[in-house]
Amino acid sequence: MTSHNSLKQRAKSGATVVSAVFLLLSLIVSLSAFVLFNDGQVDRVLFFPGARTARVTGELRRLPGLGDDREDLRLLLNEVILGPVEIQHGRLVPRGTRVRSLIVNDGIAFVNFDQGILFEAPDQQLALEEVLDVLRRTIRYNFRSIERVVFTVNGQLPSQPFFQIQPPPEVEPVETP
Repeated sequence: MTSHNSLKQRAKSGATVVSAVFLLLSLIVSLSAFVLFNDGQVDRVLFFPGARTARVTGELRRLPGLGDDREDLRLLLNEVILGPVEIQHGRLVPRGTRVRSLIVNDGIAFVNFDQGILFEAPDQQLALEEVLDVLRRTIRYNFRSIERVVFTVNGQLPSQPFFQIQPPPEVEPVETP
């Protein structure tokens, strides 16, 4: 009878070893596949207002990591301009909006939009300042190294008096005697 019990114990321990080896191999294969086939993708969270309310929530996007903060930020902004994927989210900025220029320097991002951002999207629930706050939140959430974001529209600060550089007035030459 003892030989029968010892056979059962050996079979149980053998099954345990086989299960452990199989689990370990599965883990190794999964990690290898993750490392090899990740293709430099980065998880980004884009914030959008609700389709029917102004309540802002995040939407996860998997974007290619380009290796340069400026280009990664440009891609993120273009994704925000494309709009939400999830049906419960509404558009944040009008579709025709373009990023004219973008500079990232010493923890500050300077984003210059064209005038398209000033036009209201048909389903947009937020005022321009609120839109810029949501954009700022999206940028700072995804790029921890950016401490401050400065937005301009056609080179002008929004909600500020128009600034234009005037050429100096022409001065008539003074004749010397």
